[in-house]
Amino acid sequence: MENPGQVNERISNNVSIPLSIILSGLCWYFSCGLHGNFWYLAWLAPVPILLISLEVSEGKIFCFSFMAYLIGRLSWFGYLVTVATLIPAILFTIALPLVFALIMIMTKKAIININSWYTVFVFPVFFTAFELLLIKFSPDGTAASIAYSQSDFLPLVQIASITGILGVTFMITLVPSALAIGWHFRKEKIKFILVCTVTLTFLLSSFIFGMARLMDGSERKTIIAGLIVLDEKSHKMENLDFQYELQHTINYAKKISEVAIQGAKLIVLPERAINIHKETDSAAVAILGDVAKQHQVTIVVGYTNYKSGILRNSAMVIDEEGNVSIDYNKSHLVKGLEDQFSPGGEIGLFEFENENTGIAICKDLDFPQYIRQYGKSQVNILCVPAWDFVVDDWLHSRMAIMRGVESGFSEIRSARLGRLTISDSYGRVNAEANCASGKSTIVIGSVSVNDIETPYSMYGDWFGVVTAISALLFIILIAIKMSKLV
Repeated sequence: MENPGQVNERISNNVSIPLSIILSGLCWYFSCGLHGNFWYLAWLAPVPILLISLEVSEGKIFCFSFMAYLIGRLSWFGYLVTVATLIPAILFTIALPLVFALIMIMTKKAIININSWYTVFVFPVFFTAFELLLIKFSPDGTAASIAYSQSDFLPLVQIASITGILGVTFMITLVPSALAIGWHFRKEKIKFILVCTVTLTFLLSSFIFGMARLMDGSERKTIIAGLIVLDEKSHKMENLDFQYELQHTINYAKKISEVAIQGAKLIVLPERAINIHKETDSAAVAILGDVAKQHQVTIVVGYTNYKSGILRNSAMVIDEEGNVSIDYNKSHLVKGLEDQFSPGGEIGLFEFENENTGIAICKDLDFPQYIRQYGKSQVNILCVPAWDFVVDDWLHSRMAIMRGVESGFSEIRSARLGRLTISDSYGRVNAEANCASGKSTIVIGSVSVNDIETPYSMYGDWFGVVTAISALLFIILIAIKMSKLV
């Protein structure tokens, strides 16, 4: 028969464990959703499960961790169904919680068997190493990274200029790990102090660097940029009519004139803003070339490229003389939605007012290693025609903006059914509007012409490699410790 103490403990566990799972899940759900409104909850989300994991069996850790992270990933489920269909959405939603559960089991093994203060690094190391693998092998690039939840927390994200987004992920997961490990070693003074001291050192160093970078007061050249998206109903994707397409191009040209009169010198239209066939090629270029020459502006226009037997998602730059200075083909296509297109293979570079400038299209910005080539080419401004999925307007715009922080350039991003943003190399948004409703939208704002060479643009995912090696060393150490207990 159970004594009163055992009964109270059992009742407490029956209540606290479900509450911890729900609390952790809701923190993940709201912090790592599509809008970034509750970014700070990501710092707390793992804590309840980390604490529980130190007290229960591995089987229970797996179940509890899986359930908590599954609740969190459900924030993406409706979006995934829209962009990837039902079955892939289900598989993706289940796969990440399974990996998270395995990470939690390995974390518990390390803490119990190694029994040292430096196990505070186990959870962030394993989680960051997993994101490295996700970045390297996922067809969607970095889309699932929890780092993007912090995009509006500018002092933190500056670390991406050194480490890439994996440094942001590491910091997010280090803090909850320190809270749990600190509690675990609360009665062992030296270990407790070391956990607290090392964690605070990492945090303060990151924030001091971030604040110093944001306070950089050096004067920079600025230019005026214009972003234009016409009403979504005016964009035709099927049953194309040549005369309609030319009139649609004329309508964009009229808006370009309006924006140019207001002072814009570099004007960016969205992804697939117009359709160009072999029959309409010269006429469409002439329409845009005339307005560029008349107002002495440079135009970047995304278009559906029907000009040859190879269908492409393209963008061209029309200079102040009305000539096409570069024709760029989108390199990273959306699986299932852009299978009809052939991908490009080279980055797009051109010169604007004697400044190194680049062009990339929408999903290209999901891949840091690809965009890093623009940083290595010392691009100062990146022009981005884009097309979002309405509900991901904030997330996808911030994913793109993070590339500028990593590789040291400003961005002009014009998105159909999404955000139109002008941002600098520190992730600050200087101008923004939302056309997710499908209404015609214009943004005019200043762009900083930055000349910044970042450590990330030079050395890439070195930090991810360090965490991967560290994860392997932790696994070896766990195996050694466990073998000694046998």
